[in-house]
Amino acid sequence: MIVGDSFTPSYLFDGIEFRGIQLASDENMLPDSMKGFAPVVSGIAQSHAQVTIKQNGYVIYQTYVAQGPFVLTDLYPTTTSGNLEIIIKEADGRERRFIQPFSAAPIMLRKDSLKYSLTMGHYRSPYSHSRKPYFFQGTLIYGLHNNLTAYGGVMLSRDYQSMVLGSGIDLGNVGSLSFDATHANTQLPSDKKSQGQAYRLQYLKALSLTGTNLTVAGYRYSTKGFYDFDDANHADNLNSNNRLFGRINKKSKLQVQVNQILGDFGGLYVTAFQQDYWGQSGHERGLGAGYNMSHRGINYGLNYTYSRTPGSGNHDQLFSFSVHVPLDRWLKNSWASYSLTSGKNSPTSQQVSLNGTVLEDNNLHYSLQQSYTNQGDGVSGNIYAGYKGAYGRLNAGYNYQHHGKQLNYGISGGIIAHPYGLTFSQELGETAVLVRAEGAKGVKVANNTGVTTDWNGYAVVPYASSYRKNRVALDPHSFADDVDINTQFVVPTKGALTLANFQTRVGSRVLMFLSYQGQPVPFGAIATLEKQHDLDKSNSTIVSSVGQAYFTGMPARGKLQVKWGSQNAKTCLANYTLPEKQTLSGHPLSGIYTMKVNCE
Repeated sequence: MIVGDSFTPSYLFDGIEFRGIQLASDENMLPDSMKGFAPVVSGIAQSHAQVTIKQNGYVIYQTYVAQGPFVLTDLYPTTTSGNLEIIIKEADGRERRFIQPFSAAPIMLRKDSLKYSLTMGHYRSPYSHSRKPYFFQGTLIYGLHNNLTAYGGVMLSRDYQSMVLGSGIDLGNVGSLSFDATHANTQLPSDKKSQGQAYRLQYLKALSLTGTNLTVAGYRYSTKGFYDFDDANHADNLNSNNRLFGRINKKSKLQVQVNQILGDFGGLYVTAFQQDYWGQSGHERGLGAGYNMSHRGINYGLNYTYSRTPGSGNHDQLFSFSVHVPLDRWLKNSWASYSLTSGKNSPTSQQVSLNGTVLEDNNLHYSLQQSYTNQGDGVSGNIYAGYKGAYGRLNAGYNYQHHGKQLNYGISGGIIAHPYGLTFSQELGETAVLVRAEGAKGVKVANNTGVTTDWNGYAVVPYASSYRKNRVALDPHSFADDVDINTQFVVPTKGALTLANFQTRVGSRVLMFLSYQGQPVPFGAIATLEKQHDLDKSNSTIVSSVGQAYFTGMPARGKLQVKWGSQNAKTCLANYTLPEKQTLSGHPLSGIYTMKVNCE
C-alpha cells in the first residue's frame, strides 16, 4: 500500500502521477526471473554532455556522459510503457531532444497468477494549466492458463471514463502476442464531448538458436475522438514546446526492436519507431542502430541515430565510432578511449580520454578528456575526479573550451536517525541496511565501495535489494587484531531501513591445547568461556581430536568450562591468563596466542 505521491501502473493505461492511496501487488516480491522490464536508452553526445530523461513531463534520470556514443542501462521508468523524452545538453549549451517510445513484453502471467492495482487520488499534472481531477483506477491481470492471460481495467473521473479489455497468448514457436481494446468518453476542457476507441497489439519473439531477440509493438488509434487520461486533461492548453513533445490525439504508432548476438563477432541492435497524429501531416520517426564487439580486451563500437519531427520535416542524423583500450598492463584499473562523431547538422568532433580508479578500494575515479571540433569550439577538454567515501560522495571537475571555462563540484550523501544515534552515509537509495557492529570502528563492508563503519561501529549499506536475501559481510582484512565478526543475511521490504546486527567479539584470538588428567581433552568436547556479566555474549567452541580449541574475542584472563561424554556428563574447569605482550601492539606476530591449559 502507498499513501502519498506516486505513479499508477501502466500495464493497461498510461501511467500518471497522483497524490492519494494505492493498493497493488508488487512484482519485486517475485523471483528475479519473473520481474518486469527496463528500457535501454542509447545516443551520441558531441561533447561532455548532460543527459536528462523525462517521462510524463517529469525528470526520472539525469547523468553526464563523455563525448561519443553512450548506452544507459540503469534506467527505471515510473511506468512500463510510454514515451521517454531524451534531452542531450552539450557543453556549449546546445540542446538536442528526441522521443523514444518503449513497451514491455506482451502482457502474460503464469497460470493462476494475479496482478492488480486500485488507485484513488488527485491527478498531478506537470503542466500548470491542466485540469487536476480526482479519479479512480482499477486494473486486474490474471493467468487463466500457462498460455493464456486475461486482463481489464477502468479509469473514472468526472470528465473522463474509459475501459480496457484484452488478453495475451503464448503462440509457442511463433512467439507471444497480446491484444486489447480501450473505449473512452471524454469531456474536454473546452466542454466539447468526444468518444473513441484505441487498439493495441504487442508481439515478442526470441530466436535462441540464432541469438536474435525481436520485439514489435504496434498501436492503432482507430478513431479521431480517442484521448487518454493525460491528454484529455490538457488538450486545450499546450504551449509550443509541449506540442512538440506532448502531442495529442495520436493516430497510430509502430515500434520495432531487434537485437542480434554474433558470438565472438559481437552484437548488433536496431530500434525504430513511427508515430502519426490526427490533423498533423508527416510522421514522427526515429531510428537507432549499433554494432559492438570486443577483441583481446579492446572494445569497438559503431552507432547511428536518425530522428524526424512531423509537420516541419526537419531531421537529424548522427554517426559515431569508438574504441576502448584497457591499460592494466601499465596502469592498473585504467583505460584509454577514442571516439569520432559526425552529424548531418553537426560538426565533426574527435575525442581522446583516460579514465581509471585508484586507492585500495578503487573509490577514487578520475577522467581526463581532450576534444577537437572542426567548427566552432575547436579544442576543448575537461578533468574530473570523484571520491566515494563512508560519509558520502565528493566530485569536482574543470571544463574549458573556446568560449569559456567552467568549474563544477558537488557533495552528496545521507544521514539516518535511528534508536542508536545518527549515522552519515552515501546516498541511501530506496532501501538500505543499517550495519551495527559495536566496538568495531573503521571496518570495511565487503562489496560496497567506500562503505566503512564509523567511530561507533555503525555503517549504512545503500541500494539494498527489496524482498531479496542480502548478504552483508565485513571485510576481515580490515579488522583490528582483537576483533572478530560474523556474517549477516537480511531480507528488507521495499523502502525499509533494515538492521544487520553483528555479534562483535572484541578480544584476542587464542589457540589453546586443553588437557585433562595428563591427556588431551576428548574430541568433540564443548569448551565455553564463562560470562562475567549477564549481558555478555556466549563464546563456545568444539575441541579437536588433539585437544585444540580455537577462541576469538577472548579477554586477558577468564575461566573455561569443558563438557563431554553422554549428555555432557563429564565436566572440568580451567583458568587461563594470556601471556605477556609479545609485540609493541600488544599482540603476537601471527595475531593468535598459543598456550597450554590444564583442565581440572
